[in-house]
Amino acid sequence: MTAKQRRKRGRPVNDALPIAFVGTYPPQRCGIGTFTRDLSDAVISASDKVRGTVVAMTDAESTFEHGERVRFEIRQGVRGDYLRAADFINYSDTRMVSIQHEYGIFGGKDGAYVLDFLAELRKPSMTTLHTVLDRPTASQRQIVQKISERSAHLVVMSHLAVELLEKSYDISSERTQVIPHGIPEMRDVERDLNKAKFGVEGKHVLLTFGLIGPSKGIELVIRALPGLVTEFPDLIYLVVGATHPEVARLMGEEYRHSLKREVESLGLLDHVVFRDQYVDDDELCSYLQAADIYITPYQNEAQITSGTLAYAMGSGAAPVSTPYWYAKELLAEGRGHLFGFGDVDGLGNALGSLLSNPMEMKRIQRSAYAFARQMIWPKVGQDYLELIQRVLRQAVVPEPPEVLPRSIPELRLDHLVRMTDDTGLLQHAAHSVPDRRFGYCVDDNARGLLVALLAQRVIGLGETRPLITTYLSYLHHSQCEDGQFLNFMDFRRNLDHEPGSEDCVGRALWALGLAVQLAPDEGHRLLAKKMFDQSMTLPLTFGPRGTALGILGLDSYLQSQPDDEVAVETLHALAAKLMARFEAEADETWRWFEPDLSYKNALLPLALFTYSKRTGDKRALRVACDSLAFLEEICFAGKFLQLVGNAGWHSRGGELPIADEQPIDASAFVLAFRAAYDATGDRRYMIRMRQSFEWFLGDNRLGLSLYDFSTAGCHDGLGESALNQNQGAESLVSFLIALLAMLGLASDGLGSEEIETDPAREKRESSRE
Repeated sequence: MTAKQRRKRGRPVNDALPIAFVGTYPPQRCGIGTFTRDLSDAVISASDKVRGTVVAMTDAESTFEHGERVRFEIRQGVRGDYLRAADFINYSDTRMVSIQHEYGIFGGKDGAYVLDFLAELRKPSMTTLHTVLDRPTASQRQIVQKISERSAHLVVMSHLAVELLEKSYDISSERTQVIPHGIPEMRDVERDLNKAKFGVEGKHVLLTFGLIGPSKGIELVIRALPGLVTEFPDLIYLVVGATHPEVARLMGEEYRHSLKREVESLGLLDHVVFRDQYVDDDELCSYLQAADIYITPYQNEAQITSGTLAYAMGSGAAPVSTPYWYAKELLAEGRGHLFGFGDVDGLGNALGSLLSNPMEMKRIQRSAYAFARQMIWPKVGQDYLELIQRVLRQAVVPEPPEVLPRSIPELRLDHLVRMTDDTGLLQHAAHSVPDRRFGYCVDDNARGLLVALLAQRVIGLGETRPLITTYLSYLHHSQCEDGQFLNFMDFRRNLDHEPGSEDCVGRALWALGLAVQLAPDEGHRLLAKKMFDQSMTLPLTFGPRGTALGILGLDSYLQSQPDDEVAVETLHALAAKLMARFEAEADETWRWFEPDLSYKNALLPLALFTYSKRTGDKRALRVACDSLAFLEEICFAGKFLQLVGNAGWHSRGGELPIADEQPIDASAFVLAFRAAYDATGDRRYMIRMRQSFEWFLGDNRLGLSLYDFSTAGCHDGLGESALNQNQGAESLVSFLIALLAMLGLASDGLGSEEIETDPAREKRESSRE
């Protein structure tokens, strides 16, 4: 097509402004999805030069019928999609990318996968931050800092957010612009006309709308009503909106049913109306313009924006709210009433004062409506367009990192699911096919539980919840009354009544400790705690590896149960025992806990690094550093990790055996170096962590990848001259635990490009994929 032909079609090529909007998008039901749609509509309407496309965030388990504006979808937990989406934009005519950021809509811990997208992106971008915290975790802080570094500009919706970014994230206000949350343009019409639509004409109408969940605090309004309806018998409270999809998935309709029960018990059936569905924009505006008073009784102070409150002000309703950050800013200068968190009497007084003083209520309605005129979408769209044009005049195309972050494989649970039946995780495979002849064991089901619990933070509960339940149930069935575990079960579900090994018990404790912290519902957590309590002190009589596993389990357990005195005392005793073992055995040339290096060696320094980080114990840190350095000298003597082979241990003064290197040993190294980095901040440990992980992908003695990209399984070992061709449970979960540690490092704001050690790995993996 010639330039002349292109001009005939509408606009000069260099005058067009194609913009890609990244975020959730309708029909997905979430506030950011609605915002992304309305923002793209507003910016496109602000200029006939703008062309808009959408890259939509989706749930891997859901299928949405998006409109034609959506040109690409990113499945939340599929890391490769973020890179492919960036490539899609890079090879398009897009000139600017507008990203909607909320920690929960992106994959990885705290939504870290968005950093992969930004690292790959070669077009200027600006990011709207929908959540800004005053006390972010280290991971949350680093992610937002890196978003700021890789975005040309940030947008927030309140002035407090600018202050928080400076105070809590060290992000200069010069990089940030306040543009208010957009709202539909609603005329200041007679409220009785809209009240008639819903059969509430002549009544005082209170309203709360949005996706319903426990954080909304609707029960506070219900509890304030009995004292009001006596004085105002025509009072109606409308609760409009579907249950939040995430709440519905975890709790069903439990919260809504509890509200309805409370309404009935308080005799308020004639005064509270629930509209249990997702309403479209026109109907929502009608509800808002039927309301005299709009209430946001939210329970969480740390809310930096609220689309529902913004909408209500734009409708001319009088706002009443708890003093979360956004409400305090919007309702200042007499634009609404605030009441304290959980303060039912305060809410009742605020509502009563407005209902009994129509002139004051009218004043607040007019004040809120006038203030909100700056927030209507045509104005907000124009503000965004002006910022985009300014950014484009100053924009520098992002430079690619030295190595792109493709080289960590995507998390896939295909083979784990294949190896799991309704009893548990099968031990062995014949090649990549589950081998039922060998049944199950506690060791593998405990490892599987660790993987499933950690993976839920990356890919969500859809795929992991059934695995968590299955593995926890297997451990429960295998536990004895004295806390011991019966390790083996055949395929016909007959338990071998020989007590399990120390490793078996220690590994079960580690998984149970993590389940107490991370299991998806209270029932799972309560069962895990009961089981943990039964076995907690058993490692006091164990050898080094059982002791180390006990330390890891106790550390996980204490994350959620910090005041358990028995757990704290047991943890200190186990660490003291492990350190004493090192000091009794080690000398200047053999800095180790035993006279031999055998299996899972790096587990021992891992436990002491973990203990040191929790307690600040310098002796534990010294022993951990010394013992890990000793392992480095032996296993990193060449260009890659060479593990102690299971064909024979490495004795003091002996030769390192090379045959039968095991994935479980490489995985222990990955975790140990990660823990060393966490305890010391020494970035050298990140390099070693990466080298240890690369063992799985071919940087090893035979130059062969143990990870099978086609099956998502892992070969059982590295023999003298070939791979073990079977892909059983132990090797699989060892790889997955190592992979999750690598993804967790990226999730902490340290992208894989920062710890990459072999640029050729990118090419090798791309060819495999």
